[in-house]
Formats: sequence, structure tokens, C-alpha cells
Amino acid sequence: MGACQGKGPDDVVGDEEVRVTVDGFVEEADDEDMADFNPDATLCKHACGKPVQPGETKRGNKFDTCCRMCAMNKGSGFHDPTCGGNTSAAPVSARKKACKAGSKCRNRTAAHLEAEAHPLDEDYAIACSMSKDVQPEPLTLRVIFDWSDSDGSGKLSRGELEASLGKIRACCGSLPEVTDEAWHHLDEDGNGVVNFGEFAAWAGPRLGLELGVAKMLGKSASLMLAASPCSVLGCPCEKFCGKEDEASDKKCKECKHKKGLHVAKVTTGEVPFPPYWNHHDGEFNELVPMTGKSVNEEFQKLLDKTYRKAYTKDRAKHNPTNPKVPKGFEVLAVKRNENKHSWQEYAFRRGDILSRDSLPEIFADVKTSMAMDEIGGDKANRLHSECNEWYLFHGTNPEAAAAICASDFKVSRAGSSTGTLYGKGLYFAESVTKADEYAKPNAEGRYAVLLCRVIGGKVKYTDEVTPDPEALVHACIEGPFDSVCGDREKTRGTYREFVLFDSEDVYVEYVIEYKRKY
Repeated sequence: MGACQGKGPDDVVGDEEVRVTVDGFVEEADDEDMADFNPDATLCKHACGKPVQPGETKRGNKFDTCCRMCAMNKGSGFHDPTCGGNTSAAPVSARKKACKAGSKCRNRTAAHLEAEAHPLDEDYAIACSMSKDVQPEPLTLRVIFDWSDSDGSGKLSRGELEASLGKIRACCGSLPEVTDEAWHHLDEDGNGVVNFGEFAAWAGPRLGLELGVAKMLGKSASLMLAASPCSVLGCPCEKFCGKEDEASDKKCKECKHKKGLHVAKVTTGEVPFPPYWNHHDGEFNELVPMTGKSVNEEFQKLLDKTYRKAYTKDRAKHNPTNPKVPKGFEVLAVKRNENKHSWQEYAFRRGDILSRDSLPEIFADVKTSMAMDEIGGDKANRLHSECNEWYLFHGTNPEAAAAICASDFKVSRAGSSTGTLYGKGLYFAESVTKADEYAKPNAEGRYAVLLCRVIGGKVKYTDEVTPDPEALVHACIEGPFDSVCGDREKTRGTYREFVLFDSEDVYVEYVIEYKRKY
């Protein structure tokens, strides 16, 4: 049935054999079908109901899977035309070459698509088997997203998603039409495009595919290596063979295939949560008070190290009754945000950027992260500098802080209180003094600042006095950049600000309540 989800043309259901027609209707098998069926045949180890491919591995063991596609996708319901050894079913189109660019191919001309096979084509596995230099890509949400991303921006417009729906449905199963209501739900933060995390949350439950982003596991990703056999059909290798702690050791010494083809299965429900959280199972979303003298001392050091006395017009605008710059800030309480849904989205996004072919230039002098390094402790080792993951501040009030932690930032509402010098986005500061300009007290006179993990990715730097906000937004939403660094410290002697245009680039990790000191 090709690379299609569900039952193949010779599947066994219970004690009866059925045929699934092109239209998806089930009908009884005819006598000719039953004549070919061998009830004693060994079935595929992935429990798909199909007989194994005839033949032996390099070690002399008999094959235990039905076809290449089923082995590549761990029994998810995808099969190629030669499933079970039925080579007569291989279509003429199987003579295509496998496209070297795979899911990241941007050549959509009819001539190219007819000449070369891609991961969503039913003859892709066969084409890869006939190629010496093309590694097959197992069908995952990441592969589907990359194929749909026809311009290679790393984000899907509504037009790109709608254009790829037919191909996805033919290959993987049902996806609903993208109505205005569906798009509004899909584009959760309202920035006009869909990133991989949003796409995975929408398509994952409907298609039942793996994420395909091994690095989403962060620094523990290497622990997942060698946890499963090589996923290339016919390869006898049962586990990765090599020194996993050496970056140069990229291929298995046994089968010569990449490490990535030995990574254990990772699904949308298996994103590991930080080990220091109180919760790890079930649904959870709460602010956990952090107690102990050492807690306040640690965060007090962070505020002290990132304090900088510099006056801006924004302080007068947002603090008209007392526009003076405080002499310092005193930590009163700290809460840790444990939000399962927000953390999963953030982890997807981080994995998305870490899995790029080329990582961004490192932006290493972010003062908040540098201060955390100086303070030391486990927080200094949590960030992935290779994708420009930083700690940054966002000023608010205690009530709004709780609301943001519960439901995340909304880009569609951005700019209502902080301005839009660098475009309509989410603004963050490396100095607590700058973040404090936007903080408001509650009835008890307590202010709040959010300490967030932020993924800067590829940074668009600007030191222009009067930047073009539309150009900056375009560079990040439709262009190759992920964030903006506006350097007013250089041009005005004040502060640098960091602007994000996707809420999934941010995870609020701590809420710090404090008071101003004059």
C-alpha cells in the first residue's frame, strides 16, 4: 500500500483477511488473495500483521520485519510496495533516484518530483535502498514539517500548510481542513506563522508519529543512543558501536550508519521534565514557592549583579509618580513555574533549533546568563549556549506574572504596554533595572520580575538609533532570524533589549517578587 498509514492490502484482522481499497473501504479478500496467504508465515516483529521479508541479515539471522518502511518507522503502519517480499508489486516509479536533500528539498518542479523520490513518496524506501549515498529519513513529524516548509524559513505560513495537506493525507492519514478557526487555534500565539512546536501539538495526536527531534532531549540526548537497533531495514546491527563521548565518532563501527539511526523512540508524550521539579507525571500547572534562606540569597545576588543605574524615557513614562532610578532591589519571595504544556512547547522549539544543519553564531555576552555563571550552582549549567539559550528578565506585576505562567505570552497582544521600537514582539532585558521600568506594584507594594529561559537562535543585531520595526519583524517572522538584539547601551548609554516574536521561544522559569530601594 506504499507509505500509507493503516492496514495494507493483505493485512490479517483476527481470523479473517480483508482488503482495503483505494477509497479506504474494507472488503473481503477473493479466492486468489487467500491462495497466496500463508497462515504459518512468521509475522513482522512490529505487530503490523504482515509476513516478514524473506532473506537473512549479514550475521545469518533471518529478517524479522516485513519491509523497509515498517522497520524505518517502527511499525507505525507505513509499508512499501515490496512489503513481505512481494517484489512483483514494486511499481515502475520505484526506479526513481532518492533525492539527496530529502525532506529539506526546495525544488518543487514537476520534473524533479517525477524523477526523484522524497520521504512522503511511497517508493522512497526502495529508492534509498538502491542509492549508496542517501541515508533514508524515517517518517516523523519533523520530516513532514520540513517538507511542508517549502521556502526553508523554519516556519509554516497558512498557504504552505494548505499546499502540503494533500500529500500528507495521501501518505499518513487524515488531517482536517485549515479553516479560520483551525488556523487561529494552530497559531496559538497569534504571530501569523506556525513553528514546529505548534505544528507537532496539532498534527501529532492526529497522525501518531514520532517527533523526529532527538536533540529536544537536551544534554541527556546522548544517553538515548545505542538504545535501539539500527532502523535501516536489513541492517543486522542491534546497537550503536562506538565511543559515545567522542564527537568525532559519528558513525557506528559495526554498520557504518549514523548515530541518529540508533536513537531510541521519542514521542510527543516523552519530553523529559527538569529533574528539580516537584512533578513529573500527569497534568500540572502551578507556581511552586521556593523556601530557604539560600534561595533568596542566590536570587538577590542575581539582581545585584545585573543592576545598572541608567535613566531612560521609559522609566518616566511607566513610573510618572516616581521616575527616579531605584538604588537597588530586595528579593522578597521566589516561585518556580512548573507548567507541563509550556515546557513541552519550549522543549520542541529548542530541539527544532538544535537540529538545524548549521547552528547560529554564539551570542555569549548576555549579562543575565553571565551573572548566573558567576554565581554558580546548577542553574549555570542548564542552558544550551549552542542555540543561544539565555536567562533574561521581563518586568510585570505579581498578578500578571501568575497569569503569564498559567497561559503563556501572547504575541498578538504585545506592545500594549512596552512600546514597539523593535517591532511588535516580546521584550526582555539583561539588566533587572531595565525590566523594573515596566514592573507594577500590587496592593502590598510588591513588584515582580520574570526570570525566563529564552532561545535567541540566530540573532538580528541592530544599533540603529531609529530602527525600522517592520524590517526587523519581517527578518524574524519570514526571514532567517529568530530574535532581535537592540543595542541602546551602545547608542544611548542605557540598556540592550532582546525581542522575540514567538512565545515558544520563551519559558518562564521563576517569578521573583521584590521591593524597590531608594
